Amino acid sequence: MGPLVATRRHAHHAAQIVIAPQGLYIEDGASGRIHAGTAVIPPRLTHGHGACAHAALLFLDGDDMASRGLSRGAEPRCETWVRDALDVSVPREPTPEMARALMASILSAVDLRQPPEPRHPAARRMCAYLDGADEVDLARLSHEAGLSPRQMRHAFARDVGLPMRVYMRWKRLRRAVAAVEGGASLSAAAASAGFADSAHLSRVFREQFGMTPTQGLSSIRWRTLD
Repeated sequence: MGPLVATRRHAHHAAQIVIAPQGLYIEDGASGRIHAGTAVIPPRLTHGHGACAHAALLFLDGDDMASRGLSRGAEPRCETWVRDALDVSVPREPTPEMARALMASILSAVDLRQPPEPRHPAARRMCAYLDGADEVDLARLSHEAGLSPRQMRHAFARDVGLPMRVYMRWKRLRRAVAAVEGGASLSAAAASAGFADSAHLSRVFREQFGMTPTQGLSSIRWRTLD
């Protein structure tokens, strides 16, 4: 939550729900453009947005139940992302409790349209292992999944929607954001999340969010919620 800088077009492993009381310009990967107060951008679709004095962005991991529901039947054209305006207040100094309450209000108001397709139990086991692992042991992961390494990679990409390496990069980025939220410097956050250095973190952050970490972390108040 906070003032947003304009971003270049980018894509990330998350559904993104935008709440901008004064409206926000959003564009898709084919240069379509809309002005909306509420929009749902499905995961892994190219998009960008303009600057805004105050807004809330809710990111839902692409493998989250709600995110998968929002992505069913999703189209890459930005005019399909618009939703009716939500009657919610966007606080300027959100506590974690306020952030959780806002998240619940947004999710209850946004129409999920279709339930997500069931996910293979092996994919659920792999995500659970990867979410709790600092270093990935592929042999252990294959054992946890009950699949051969080749079957494991195929099942993961099919059910989660992206390669395992890209999924891990997104999870590391989340850890880095949480570290900065807790007061760490960019260098310390990069090291704690498994990036080579702060420059590596900056490159990935720009790829995923279309802005630099300084732009994205200095003005926006982040709340990392599980």
